[in-house]
Amino acid sequence: MMRLVMRALAPSRLRRAVRSRTDARYVTKTDHRQDIKDTLWEIQMLRREVVALRGEVDRLWQAVQTGSGRPSSAVKGGSDPRAAEAHRLATETAEALDTVLRNEVRIWQAIDGLSARLPGDGHIERAPGEARIGQVPAAGPVG
Repeated sequence: MMRLVMRALAPSRLRRAVRSRTDARYVTKTDHRQDIKDTLWEIQMLRREVVALRGEVDRLWQAVQTGSGRPSSAVKGGSDPRAAEAHRLATETAEALDTVLRNEVRIWQAIDGLSARLPGDGHIERAPGEARIGQVPAAGPVG
């Protein structure tokens, strides 16, 4: 790739100002390399965390399947009705929260799918004054 370089006489203050402004827009190679190294380090840390969490999930599944560490059997057979009610409410809450989180994931997947179909950068153009979801429309002249 050829670069066309024009040379012209210009005061040194002007050249410094132009260079500093141009250089401020771009990332240097060393900064870019450091960003890549930092990102790779974060990926490795996340990978280790996922492996640790996977091991924890496997351990918990084993505990549930063998019956050890299962508080629900102790609560169901217990004589304390408050503990049984608390356990029932906790279980229902956990199931409801799980459903909410699954639905949120589905919503975000649908949003990603729709934005992938949009031309350009995937943003929806709105008319001036059109409210976004959850916003009150801007007050304008009445009719």
